[in-house]
Amino acid sequence: MTPGHRLIGVRIRNDLSIRVEAVLVRKEREDSWRARLHPADLIESGDRLRFGDATENPTCLLAFLDADVIEKNGETVLLSFHFTGAALDDALDRLGQIKP
Repeated sequence: MTPGHRLIGVRIRNDLSIRVEAVLVRKEREDSWRARLHPADLIESGDRLRFGDATENPTCLLAFLDADVIEKNGETVLLSFHFTGAALDDALDRLGQIKP
């Protein structure tokens, strides 16, 4: 996965979910990326985001990818994904789209 890829998902908080879009900006560590998030004003540090098909059965780990918002600065967030290394790269490649 390279910068500029887009992930579509939902914010998960207290049974309320909203649609979110994250555009990856820079890989920070094995499990984290800086991203521009929309709508950023509805996201807080500590929120969990689920990218991919959130309606799939949770036993199917290939249908979605979870990330926690570690820090937020305006529209930019640090996302810590629940996978690392090659597994994260594969999930991002499978779920990401190139932003036009």
